[in-house]
Amino acid sequence: MKIAILHDDFSITGGGEKLIGLMAKELNNNGFKTDIITRNLSGETLKIIPNNLNIIDLNEKSKEQDSRILFKRLELKGYDFYIFSGHNCIYAAKDHKPNMLYNHNIPYSEFKSESSKVNKSKEWLDSHDLNQRLELMGNPLIERIWNRILTFKKRFIKKNLPNSIAYKIDRARYLISKQTPIKDNLQLSTHYQNISQIQKIIVNSKNIKTKVKKAYNRDSIVIYPPIETSKYKNKNNKDYWISINRITPLKRIELQIEAFSKLPNQNLKVIGNIEDENYYESLKKKKPRNVIFLGTISEEKLIKELSECRGLLFTAKDEDFGMAVVEAMASGKPVIAPNEGGCKETIIENKTGYLIDNIDKDKIVQKIELINKKLASNPNQYIDLCKKQAKEFDISKFSKNIIKEINLMANNRSSYSGFKLKPSNKSPISQRSPF
Repeated sequence: MKIAILHDDFSITGGGEKLIGLMAKELNNNGFKTDIITRNLSGETLKIIPNNLNIIDLNEKSKEQDSRILFKRLELKGYDFYIFSGHNCIYAAKDHKPNMLYNHNIPYSEFKSESSKVNKSKEWLDSHDLNQRLELMGNPLIERIWNRILTFKKRFIKKNLPNSIAYKIDRARYLISKQTPIKDNLQLSTHYQNISQIQKIIVNSKNIKTKVKKAYNRDSIVIYPPIETSKYKNKNNKDYWISINRITPLKRIELQIEAFSKLPNQNLKVIGNIEDENYYESLKKKKPRNVIFLGTISEEKLIKELSECRGLLFTAKDEDFGMAVVEAMASGKPVIAPNEGGCKETIIENKTGYLIDNIDKDKIVQKIELINKKLASNPNQYIDLCKKQAKEFDISKFSKNIIKEINLMANNRSSYSGFKLKPSNKSPISQRSPF
């Protein structure tokens, strides 16, 4: 069976991109033939995904800037099954079946409670938050104009303007987006129409399963993201902690910096792609000497850093799953995280780490000191329990469950509307497609 995996964007180096890479690798290892179809493939992303994958970068075939239009115009040929991953690629779902969506998150889980007041926190600077809101607007022209402005700003302005002015540009975009009403009837939105073309929804956590039911009134199946646990090692604890996250406000990295400002004898290494330049610059101004940013690093180096750290500090707000948490536990390292989102499904309190209610810098400091004290008396305190818990998310379980769902759909086509297998001997991209 030949499978097309469509993923929104490969310029980001996050858990979603790791998952898609591992999914393709496992399907190939189990007799399937897969292509990853995406855009904005970057060298940074190639550092974190398996080698020898067949990746088709749509940027090489089209000058279209709007991802949604690009995916909507796709007409893929020669595939027997389609797996979608993201919110833009599902614009292609109507014409590509049988299909399933691996749902990492909900772009607007609180759309019903959206108020006219501007969020006073700086979270609205996060580009994901803004673009997700733009998806809900009823005016496609406004969506395209403001996304083009963002692209222009990123390419030509941000390096030449003072942060204060760039900050005001983002705020202006957000305030204007707030003035455009969200449609009251979700069924009228394009996003909902696209979701209705998805025949099966797989989610990465119980957290997202609940949100999918609330947002779309659709049932879904939980298949946790995979990790190759055998790759991760545990070595002697050195004098540093690890933080793995994209550099964006929703990860609340300022809490980490504030905590380590109170721990001058402890060190923190922050690993992850710089997604929000303004936020990153503000963090650099605040950080003490014992905090360093490593940017995106190779999988090999990440495994080494995890093997020698004391533990993982994770502060993301209502994280959908949190792959870094499982990676740390696979290395036998304890995790400090907020008692929110997917962390509640992965961390065993007081055994593989600590979940903090209403997380703040002082509570983080307390847990770091507690773990340091326990490691001082027993360096192997957390190893066995952490590794055991990480095996619950091993690649073998993920592979088995994904293949099971694919085969169920392939063997019961009559249960899913619109099933029509594509011929397998034609070019993957139709002549009618825009490239």
